[in-house]
Amino acid sequence: MPSLIAECLAKGDDLRSSAAHAAFESLLERARSGPIVSIGGGPARIHPRLVNLNIVCANGVDLVATAYRLPFADASIAGLHCEAVLEHLEHPDHAVAEMMRVLEPGGVVFAATPFLQPYHAYPDHYQNFTLSGHRRLFERAGFSIASSGTCVGPTFALVDLAANYAREFTPGRWPSRLLERAIRIGGRALRLLDVRLRHHERSSLLCSSTFVLAKK
Repeated sequence: MPSLIAECLAKGDDLRSSAAHAAFESLLERARSGPIVSIGGGPARIHPRLVNLNIVCANGVDLVATAYRLPFADASIAGLHCEAVLEHLEHPDHAVAEMMRVLEPGGVVFAATPFLQPYHAYPDHYQNFTLSGHRRLFERAGFSIASSGTCVGPTFALVDLAANYAREFTPGRWPSRLLERAIRIGGRALRLLDVRLRHHERSSLLCSSTFVLAKK
């Protein structure tokens, strides 16, 4: 199943920090001269300029391909968007190397990836990334990091983990679902704390997801 954050983005419930917003806007600005491909995008289109690429053919998907073999010529793409995807790839280094191949010189990629999130398979879930691990993933491929930090904050991480804990370990299908729902509803008020906490200098130590804006 897709991550809860992916579901929130699809519904317009944007949980990202202002720094992540600024990085995404920078992607749009720097890639104004060409297409921006959303790797793993769909069915929602979180911005009208994004071209959704996914492993399955579905509503909202423009191109069917894998992150390991993007259907583009070398140095032909102005910008890439990759949100809630890298955790699902067994070999994320291979995918990031492929991003480097298809980006034109000066091209950028905005990536947001879980740090403290439960297992969610699409089709599987192999790893999450600390902020330093996320940065090094792109630096190893030859990218320079223009900006990075917390994407979705620590309070969301706590509420999401508690809700998943209730669903997985409360006896009985209906009691577990009801408790999960109650935690998520009650947690909506607590998530307001993230308006401040996701900008705290140490928020990346406990955040739900991190972002990088990487430049070729």
